[in-house]
Amino acid sequence: MKSLTAFNLQAWIDEQVPQCGYCQSGQIMAAAALLASNDDPNDADIDAAMRGNVCRCGTYSRIRRGIKRAAMTMRAAAGEPISE
Repeated sequence: MKSLTAFNLQAWIDEQVPQCGYCQSGQIMAAAALLASNDDPNDADIDAAMRGNVCRCGTYSRIRRGIKRAAMTMRAAAGEPISE
């Protein structure tokens, strides 16, 4: 099974999250920590978990989509039902 970070990174690529790259390491680590404790986060969960990370380019909607995609992919790989 792929690691949590591998799911995160692929989702980041698929959703074209990075722009300048300044915040990416912190964003990815915060997203991984969130998904380690919550495999189906809603928007409020994501906002709370990502609150300490500032994206200078303002790609917050792509970050949210990336996290949701990673969560969905992880659940699918685990054989869990998928809800979008």
